[in-house]
Parts: sequence; C-alpha cells; structure tokens
Amino acid sequence: MGDPLRFRLFADLIETRFHRFKDSPVADVAGGKGHLKAALYLRGWRHVTTIDTRHRLAKGRPGQHYAKFTMHAWQHYSLVIGMHPDEATDHIILYAAKHLIPFAVCPCCIKPSAINFDGRQTKASWIEHLVKLAMTTHTVSRDYLPMEGDSLILLGLPR
Repeated sequence: MGDPLRFRLFADLIETRFHRFKDSPVADVAGGKGHLKAALYLRGWRHVTTIDTRHRLAKGRPGQHYAKFTMHAWQHYSLVIGMHPDEATDHIILYAAKHLIPFAVCPCCIKPSAINFDGRQTKASWIEHLVKLAMTTHTVSRDYLPMEGDSLILLGLPR
C-alpha cells in the first residue's frame, strides 16, 4: 500500500514547479481513481484529465478518460504527469519529448512498454534509462517527496 499522502505531496510539488500550467490541459497518466487530479483541483487546477486503462475506474467520472496513454496520444497536453504510472512511465517521457512539453513522473517499477530496455533489471538502471530517454530534448532534475515508498520524482523541462 502506498503512502496516503503521496497525492497531496506530489500535487504540492507540481503546484510549486509548474504553476504556470494551472490553466492549461494536463494529463494525469495512469491516475487510477483520480486522487492526484482531485489534489490538484483543490489547488485550483481545473484542466486535468486522468487517463487510465482500467474501465471501472474511469466510467462515469468527470475528467476521467478510459484509454491507454502512449507517446502517440492524439490529445494535446501542456504538461504530463504520473504518480507511479507503471508501464506508462516511458510513454510519459516520450510524449513529453515528442511534443516538447514538461513532465513530472514518480517511477515505481521496472515495466518498460514504449521502447526496449535491455539494462540490468534494477531500479537504478531503470531510472538512468528514463533519464537518458528524456535528456535528448529535456533538462532533467530529480526531487524527492517526503513519504514512504518510491519517492523519486523526475522533472523534465524542454530545452
């Protein structure tokens, strides 16, 4: 079970680092029940769409979109974010690179799905792989949330 504060803490970081996107379309990728979207909504963010492949989580909820997010998504977003997005992690980074938009992602597990990852199956190797993906078009920084569990945040700003 993840830290119950993770969504509020991540929303605080997004608010601090990306406040200029508050009135722009934002994709909350693999956002499940929309807890991150709700935490951002409380901070005045009104244009966040939660995208998740689990139909039962998206059905009938405003601002929830049932779909698989890929780097080829047809919607345009100004910022893409993901809190423990599993196999959507590399898609978030590649979408941001393709559209030259910022991203914030908290990777949790090694589940590549967009491009082949032949590295050692360690968390450190996975993180370095993600950073290398992003560095072709972005400046990448790291931050940590004060929480239990996977708390590393990769922040990408287009160059």
